[in-house]
Amino acid sequence: MTLDWRYAFPMTLGLLAISLAIVMASMFLPWKLALLLAPAAAVAGLIFLQPFLGLVMLIALAQLDAIANIISNALPFSAYKLLTLITVVGVTIDMPRRSKRHRFGPDTPGMRFAIFFGLAAVVSLLLSEHWSAGVDRMTRLASVMVLFYLVVLLIDTKERLEIVVWAIIASGTVSAVIMLFDHFFGGHLLSTEAAAMSGEWSGISRSSGASDYNPTTASHMLLASNVLAIIMFVEGGRFRLLAAATVLLCTVALVFSYARSAGIALAVIMICIAVFYRQRRFFPISVITVVLLAGAAIPFVPPAYWERMATLADFNTDRTLWRRLSYNLIGVQLLATHPVFGIGPGNFPHYYIDEAYRWYPGREPVPRQLHNTYLEVAAETGLVGFTCFMGVLLMSLRAMIVTIGARSDSIRRCATALAFAFPAFLVASLFMPNEDTKYMWVLSGLGCAAFNVARLSRDGSAPRVASGRRA
Repeated sequence: MTLDWRYAFPMTLGLLAISLAIVMASMFLPWKLALLLAPAAAVAGLIFLQPFLGLVMLIALAQLDAIANIISNALPFSAYKLLTLITVVGVTIDMPRRSKRHRFGPDTPGMRFAIFFGLAAVVSLLLSEHWSAGVDRMTRLASVMVLFYLVVLLIDTKERLEIVVWAIIASGTVSAVIMLFDHFFGGHLLSTEAAAMSGEWSGISRSSGASDYNPTTASHMLLASNVLAIIMFVEGGRFRLLAAATVLLCTVALVFSYARSAGIALAVIMICIAVFYRQRRFFPISVITVVLLAGAAIPFVPPAYWERMATLADFNTDRTLWRRLSYNLIGVQLLATHPVFGIGPGNFPHYYIDEAYRWYPGREPVPRQLHNTYLEVAAETGLVGFTCFMGVLLMSLRAMIVTIGARSDSIRRCATALAFAFPAFLVASLFMPNEDTKYMWVLSGLGCAAFNVARLSRDGSAPRVASGRRA
């Protein structure tokens, strides 16, 4: 096998860089730590040659970000951002090999709406009152939107689509195991950030599993993994038993996360799944089995979970519910007064503590985000930004639904799983600010990528719309 000359120079340069890095590091660091640079540099070299490997790692670490942060604590920089940079460089090196038509990625409606949303957010930032907060939010938003672009660009085969879907399922399994370990043994095994360790309900410490997001946001990512696994189990395939194990672990972990929004979203999406598969041959016995299993599990559900869900019927039992109502009331008022480009990205916390809103129920005199993704985007970027943001989500969801009709079984399974996991995440996002959460853009990108893969696949032309009806 001969080496492609296009790789000769980058590989030679990479080997020289590895050698130089080890020599330089040994002068300032302990020799054991310096030697660790060798495998790290080797991984970086592999990503340069195969950027898809970097994308898989980024998607896996999106839910296992506590692991990435532990690595970052030993370094003078963010390990996740470094991995993103290496992947982007790898994509840049790989671009000459692509056809001119797809060199910068496929032209999809979702991609165009994402670009317009970014531009709208920039204009909103320029018109905002609190620049520093806006710059911080735009930095986070740009870092997660890069994932959307990488997903659409790099997932160009059905094998890659399957790998990424299973990477999300696997990362959810790991996080569920850690969450259960934290609950039954106490403490926080991996979490390092205050947001992940501050969640509590009735004296019970809530775990974020292998994430450093707050427990509720972590439960939303776990929810996406769980729904993906449910559909992959129903649809069958090579890893059906693994999917079943993931469903069991993630469902139990979601209960012990005490996240109301995740519970509501799971209930809604399970009804949608039942409607979709209602004409399957084994649907009646499947429903009976699920009902029996749920009934058998009810005695093992902690009373605190039912108490937390019961607060939805009486806001006076949980002050945070009044606070969430205030978020939305203030958000609507801000949107009414700044309808075109909004108050600016990241500016809501500054408006929230304004004296004008001091009498709103449950309000606290500390900066808080608006716990509603869609209203926060509307209030901060106006109707222009909100329209573009919803364009990304709806075009991605439409692509998933259309791709359910792909002729390839593997593409169809992945598209069906995404077509339920993404809406579940969107429903949960009604109660949290997830617009700058990595999964919002990863799942959106996967919808566009699945459609592109189905369209270009040799064993399936442009997909046709299909239902859950099968013989």
